[in-house]
Amino acid sequence: MVTADDGMSAAAYQHIGVRPAAGNIGAYIEDVDMTGPISPEVAAEVRRALLAHLVIFFRNQDITPNQHKDFGRNFGELMLHPFIPTLEGHPELIELKSEETGPAQMSYQSNKWHTDMTFMQEPAMGSLLWCKTSALAGGDTMFLNMYRAYETLSEPMRNMLDGMDAVHSITASMPPDFMQQSWAAKQLERLNEKTPPIKHPIVRTHPETGRKCLFVNSNFTSHIDGMSHLESEGLLKILYEHAAKPENVVRFNWEDHSLAFWDNRCTQHYAVNDYHSLRVMYRLTLCGDKP
Repeated sequence: MVTADDGMSAAAYQHIGVRPAAGNIGAYIEDVDMTGPISPEVAAEVRRALLAHLVIFFRNQDITPNQHKDFGRNFGELMLHPFIPTLEGHPELIELKSEETGPAQMSYQSNKWHTDMTFMQEPAMGSLLWCKTSALAGGDTMFLNMYRAYETLSEPMRNMLDGMDAVHSITASMPPDFMQQSWAAKQLERLNEKTPPIKHPIVRTHPETGRKCLFVNSNFTSHIDGMSHLESEGLLKILYEHAAKPENVVRFNWEDHSLAFWDNRCTQHYAVNDYHSLRVMYRLTLCGDKP
């Protein structure tokens, strides 16, 4: 079992540099070159830094799609998204591109706190998002520490949540006016058929660190199993507001050729929609396990 303490001290690393980015989450990683193969020793230390800091940031990585994928394979099997179109010739990569004037319409799913793909039976282990062209200003991404979100709840609240389940569904992420569209009913049926709603524990135990964290998010968690609508909505609102405290957050400012690698099992993230220029990003996702 790996613990956070294994990777919190800079002295724990012999092959990479690790510099904390905030008090409770995030670190900058140095001395890693993604343009070629990395050694097992370097890969092991990168994984240790990820487990300790939850999200890690790299600068100056001018990589190709194949190099992006090769680096990701050091940490798990590459996942294919069931719905989002992918980069031509690279089905493992999703292109996230704005127009010259900025995002015409920011994704309803990304411009809020969320955890990727929790509507899957085996949600993503993590994601590696690489920036080809950064916005002239703005366009940061924020990340939440969901370990701390759980650990700073009161003991009665933690005791109540342990053992409870919540239902996650791709359809929970649809915008408020979704059902007003003429094609909505058929689309809803298709989405539910391909990825039916699934129950996950509200409190997840991380498979590598053994630590408990909150595992609900406003994008894909539709309701708490066994509760009335009023009870479920009220409790989820409390949990979301509690998790999003500034003390739990790190904010990453993108530059060209930077990369963020986050652990999807114990974080949430938020793509800030405040930029008005071209931005081009590529996301690689790693397969996970059932919570």
